[in-house]
Amino acid sequence: MPTVAVERPWHLVPVGLLALLWHAGGALDYLLTQIDYEPYTSQVPPEWLVYFGDMPMWVTAAWAIGVWVGLIGALMLLMREHWAPLLLAVAFFAVAAATVWLTLLAQPPMQQAVGIEFTWVMIGATVLALLLWLYARWMRRSGVIT
Repeated sequence: MPTVAVERPWHLVPVGLLALLWHAGGALDYLLTQIDYEPYTSQVPPEWLVYFGDMPMWVTAAWAIGVWVGLIGALMLLMREHWAPLLLAVAFFAVAAATVWLTLLAQPPMQQAVGIEFTWVMIGATVLALLLWLYARWMRRSGVIT
């Protein structure tokens, strides 16, 4: 028997739109960095580009998975699709893996190479990804997402 979704709560659209904008910004950042779009990449110090260009392939892949799967997950959240929690979980674990490597395991760590501000951005992105995943799980368990 198909499950009937409960009425959409007032907070789903604002949270979904914020998630969509956040992940769209991350996806755009990833794309413009990967294609080395000069008007974009010229705004950061060259040593940053070298540092991020020298990341292991798996960290770059985690970055890509985090932003692109997160973007799809945010769309699914807005559409109340049952895949949203899974996709946002994948995005969280990908971003968390990249953040752990960049801040704790990389030599030099990101905070030494590009500054503490960007480190806080990565930590904030990881926390936000976790919160979005937990929110989507809550919506699924509440019957909003079927």
